[in-house]
Amino acid sequence: MIATGARIRSYLPSIQVLAMVEWTGTGLFLAVSAIYFVKVVGLSTASVGAGMSVAGGLAMLAAVPVARLSERFGPRALLVVLNLLRAVATIAYLRVDGWGSFVVITVVIAVTEQSLPPLVQAYVGSRAQQDLRGRVMALQRTIVNVGISFGGLIAGVVLGAESRSAFYWLLLGGAVAYLIVALFLLGMRDEGPEAESRPDIGALLTDRRLLGLTAYHAVLSLWTPILNVAFPLWLVTRTDVSDRFVGFLYAVNTVGCIALQYPLNGLYGTVRRSWLASGIAGGLLAVSCAGFAAAPVFPAAGAIAIFAGTIVVLTFAEVLQVGASWTLSYEFAPDDARSAYLVLFNLGRTTANRVAGPLLMTGVVIALGAAGWTALGVVFVLTSLVPVLVLRTQRTGKRPVVRPGG
Repeated sequence: MIATGARIRSYLPSIQVLAMVEWTGTGLFLAVSAIYFVKVVGLSTASVGAGMSVAGGLAMLAAVPVARLSERFGPRALLVVLNLLRAVATIAYLRVDGWGSFVVITVVIAVTEQSLPPLVQAYVGSRAQQDLRGRVMALQRTIVNVGISFGGLIAGVVLGAESRSAFYWLLLGGAVAYLIVALFLLGMRDEGPEAESRPDIGALLTDRRLLGLTAYHAVLSLWTPILNVAFPLWLVTRTDVSDRFVGFLYAVNTVGCIALQYPLNGLYGTVRRSWLASGIAGGLLAVSCAGFAAAPVFPAAGAIAIFAGTIVVLTFAEVLQVGASWTLSYEFAPDDARSAYLVLFNLGRTTANRVAGPLLMTGVVIALGAAGWTALGVVFVLTSLVPVLVLRTQRTGKRPVVRPGG
């Protein structure tokens, strides 16, 4: 175990430290961003969801160019540029005065944030042995969630002052964190990433396994807009719970991920286990929808308890879905085209997080209330059945084709 831990740490020594700094900065604003746009900027919940969806759609166009740039200049140089852009865009949120400027800045943020995960995953894939990749990613994500948790707790304390300037300090803190990461990356040496071929993007886009797996995990990835968009807006607009609890309840999620991601990596360490974990994640997401729907029925103290329990369930779903997606995407990604493959796979998550997800949460789930949560829960129940069909197909010796929703 000690030898394994040393091997894992050797792959991402400095990146792990930088991840802590970066995601602490992200955590400062992530849990309260929707509230900032509604209460401080003055946008409606529907316009926030629409703006995030537009930004996410435009950011998707950058996916393939980002993959090409990474192949040409290496991930370190690209990460420097992305973090500098994110720092500038975060500060620019202070100047948002309407929907148009909100969308422009959110596009930049969306491009940078969607580009980072596949670059990190490709970096790990090129350096870690196949049997260690899931563990390395679990360790990396644990560190990320420590940072988010710390940032979320700070945000909760700062928002306790209930002043407009509190949001400004949170934005400034995030921008400084990204600047620090960019400067440290700039001073690091390249380690010579694995050479990759220049794959035929058209061929990848016709790969039915890639498309099916991408669509399936896009549906399961809806836990992200549930947590980041629907949950805080639902709490603020439909319950008597104080805004300050958003940050603390958000920390329940990140602390749970810290405690669970690495210990549970064995549940998604093989392809079969990853399919099973995906199905369980879908069922847990359905349960969480029921919990959110029930929260407004209770007074403040009861609603807080319901929210906390629901977020615990959502956290288990998140851990299983994310871990399973690592194993399955690594399994299907060819070694000589890993970066491009993983970037394209990440488009499904981007669709869920930034395009369909925010619009779905604000325009359907929150708008319809309990009926909206119920409908979303039914979708997750159906999605949880997909792994049963996939594993049954594998047992019959046929080539598995993933089709979301059955």
